[in-house]
Amino acid sequence: MTTLNLSPFHDASFPRLLLVIALFLAASLLPFAGLVFLLVIPLVLYVLCFLSDPAKTLKAFLASLCAVAALLWTMNAAASVAAPAAMGIAGMLMAWSAEKRFRVEAVVLLPALVVLGAIAFYFIFGALQQSLTPWELVLKNIRESVELNIEFYSRLPLNPEELQAIVDSKPQMISLFARIFPALCVMAAVFTIWVNLIAAGRLLKSRGIVLPQLSNLSQWSAPGWLVWVFIAAGGLGAVPVTPIRVVGVNILLVASLLYFLQGLAIVSFFFQHKNISPFFRFLAYFLIAIQQILMIAIAAVGFFNLWVDFRKYLRKDRSTD
Repeated sequence: MTTLNLSPFHDASFPRLLLVIALFLAASLLPFAGLVFLLVIPLVLYVLCFLSDPAKTLKAFLASLCAVAALLWTMNAAASVAAPAAMGIAGMLMAWSAEKRFRVEAVVLLPALVVLGAIAFYFIFGALQQSLTPWELVLKNIRESVELNIEFYSRLPLNPEELQAIVDSKPQMISLFARIFPALCVMAAVFTIWVNLIAAGRLLKSRGIVLPQLSNLSQWSAPGWLVWVFIAAGGLGAVPVTPIRVVGVNILLVASLLYFLQGLAIVSFFFQHKNISPFFRFLAYFLIAIQQILMIAIAAVGFFNLWVDFRKYLRKDRSTD
């Protein structure tokens, strides 16, 4: 395997790039599957930038975007193009920052800011169209999401008491999600880019392309000063003044996500050092994704790594084998 020389890129046909990206953008219009395709647009553009000429990839993306925008304009839904556009820009920005050998934090943060900008655009522009304030539109979306979840649970084989308890908790759920909405947006943007970056790294590595600064994310560690942010946020969350408490809880959630990502890096490091098979790795990650208690445990591992340094002990264990 060779380390990538980032100046020359491999060739790929422009029509193929145009077709693939156009399919992803068109698929973003689908009600359910579209969301999946939307989330992997950064992955596709990032990988194509390193497998072909990045200038051609950019042209293909812009051409596809214009075609989809024109189609949506005829359907009076031109604003819907903002989501695939933002995800495409995020993918191109990922590739550009990686090519410039930026640190992994910058490679994730810059595209995440683009995604957050698109979310803000959606609520500002959408609110103007519906004669609402952006926050009223946020509450409307949260309310509709909660109602959809309640409708989903109503179709499950639950007893009437359990279902009624879920229905009765509707105001509390709406209030909770409204208060932590800023953190949810930041967490979704960062986590989406992080997962795209990991998946892209695996795909490129299979083609013999390795980006030095991104070659081993299992070594990544959250900055040491984050613990003070975490502690301060916890303190703010305990203040009996609602606006201050809400700010503290939102910061605490974002900091917890960063510790969760560090915990995942440690888990990945463990899998690599113990040569765990891909099947059992997938099974472990799947369980982490669906079990809240495991997510909390992984975040705790990331947090306490500041004092314990689990990877150092794993290295010692490997050296004594």
